[in-house]
Amino acid sequence: MTVKRMFHLISLAAILTTACRTRPVPAPAPAAAPVPAPAPAPAEGPLTLQDRLAREAASRPSGVISAEAVAAALSDAGVPVGALKQVLARPVGARYCALARTAAGLVVSVCEFEDDAGAARGVDLSRRTFDRLIPGRRLTHRRGTLLTLTVGAPDTRRAAEAARAETVFAAL
Repeated sequence: MTVKRMFHLISLAAILTTACRTRPVPAPAPAAAPVPAPAPAPAEGPLTLQDRLAREAASRPSGVISAEAVAAALSDAGVPVGALKQVLARPVGARYCALARTAAGLVVSVCEFEDDAGAARGVDLSRRTFDRLIPGRRLTHRRGTLLTLTVGAPDTRRAAEAARAETVFAAL
């Protein structure tokens, strides 16, 4: 082995030995706390019916006559309605809607709007959309709430319940 070659091997060994030696590494300087990235806005893609109903239930307006108050007043006045069931409010532009039925078959729908002007627009929209499809409906609004009574086929009992319900609602 030549001297030159031996020199290269010793140099290489020294470099490798130095490179592989562990040295204490100083601790890094404390960095400022990272600023979290803002959460992405939820996608406004298509919602399921369940998601839409949940969104409507979470955004019920205050200061209007609630669906529960209407149902309780009707029941107390002799127009007992069954359990309220939430239905989609979007078709009439409402914030929240619920539906119930009396034993005689009168369908009672109560929709809550931001205010009475919104309820008046809801009446117009409901008439344009549903009057041809669902005959025999009575619509009235008060204090941001729309009451829709569907009597259906002529029936004296349902008609009497509807008249009583309108009187009770007007007094709320």
